[in-house]
Amino acid sequence: MDIARRDFFKRAGTATVASAFASQLAGCNGGGMSDAVASTILPAKAMFPGVANKVFLNGAADHPWNQYAVDAMKNYAEAKLSLGSGSVTATGKFATLINADADEVTYVPSTSMGEYLVTQALGLPESGGRVVTDALHFVGSFYMYEQYRKQGLDVVTVPMDSDYKISMAAMDAAIVPGTKLVAVSHVSLYNGFEHDMKALCDLAHSRGALVFVDIIQSAGTVPVDVKAWGVDFAACGTYKWLMGDFGFAFLYVRKSLLPQLKRPWYGYRQTRNFAAPILHVYPLDPAGTVPYESVQIDSVAGYFMGSFPAAAIETACAASIDWIMGVGVAAIQEYRQPMLQALQTGLRGKGFRVVTPANSRTPIVTVAYANAASLQPRLAAAKVEITLRANHARVSPSVFNDMNDINVFLNAIGNP
Repeated sequence: MDIARRDFFKRAGTATVASAFASQLAGCNGGGMSDAVASTILPAKAMFPGVANKVFLNGAADHPWNQYAVDAMKNYAEAKLSLGSGSVTATGKFATLINADADEVTYVPSTSMGEYLVTQALGLPESGGRVVTDALHFVGSFYMYEQYRKQGLDVVTVPMDSDYKISMAAMDAAIVPGTKLVAVSHVSLYNGFEHDMKALCDLAHSRGALVFVDIIQSAGTVPVDVKAWGVDFAACGTYKWLMGDFGFAFLYVRKSLLPQLKRPWYGYRQTRNFAAPILHVYPLDPAGTVPYESVQIDSVAGYFMGSFPAAAIETACAASIDWIMGVGVAAIQEYRQPMLQALQTGLRGKGFRVVTPANSRTPIVTVAYANAASLQPRLAAAKVEITLRANHARVSPSVFNDMNDINVFLNAIGNP
């Protein structure tokens, strides 16, 4: 028998949506399709009522929530009214999504904070060496490396080539012996360029360097496999393709690296006895020569997580990841590809300067356009939303878009 989305989520609990879908399908009367199973068919327009009355092609900026995430947050809030426990752990789900071990993933406030903590765990900038990044890495990370450069660290930023890509030859030339860290984005927020992470990791490791990768523009919408790549560190905020929110992100650290890392900061959740510490300061405490004694946790979480995560956002994000895995990342990518091709063909045909590689399979198509904000009136008239920056416009279709949305956009944007 079909069930409402809210009731479905309550019954599903912490089980994956994929398995719950299967059980609901088996129980449908007359072989009909349940609401849960129907929600995995793309385009999943009914799952995203918040964008029903516009053409939202801006998932790479701030992705709307799906209905399961909304229901999960409502259930969490209702539980909090009576101080009940309504949170769901998301680290294991995210680990499955990127093919990591569950104990190699922990929480951080943002992708950038994850990258910063990695550099601190490596002793940068004080320990010296070289950091290699590139022009298509997250622009917010440029500030950190600018400051490290001012403190004497050797930082090399590899430029784009004439095809708006980062060539492996240029990375090969930059990653010299003595390079400590290679820091890149798997998928560029600027133009959707996708690194060959396996080749890059092999190159970096051959020179003794470790690799950090920002996967915020790929996890949940492009296949990610940290083990197959051989990547050492990865960070991912949840407010984009994972359909979570700001202030909640994941950090992956290859656990075999822990012995060569230092703790980048100290927080009480890094101790095994934070709830019942060994104290020598209060009445009835045993005598001691120090006021406090901790027992540290020697794990990825023990090194990098210092406090509780944002539990409400975690609950919503866990529901979203379940839904994403129920649909399948490969299926999402295949569904999106004809829309990307239509964007590439249409924009190039109109004469726009497309700076996204022609064969890209990532969710971003970008055009270089001086004073791109001037495009806003023509798009607004058609209720089209994309990203407009000073000198580029970025289009990023998602699971609720279809070819009609692409045609509306192409008609609305007109000619350069």
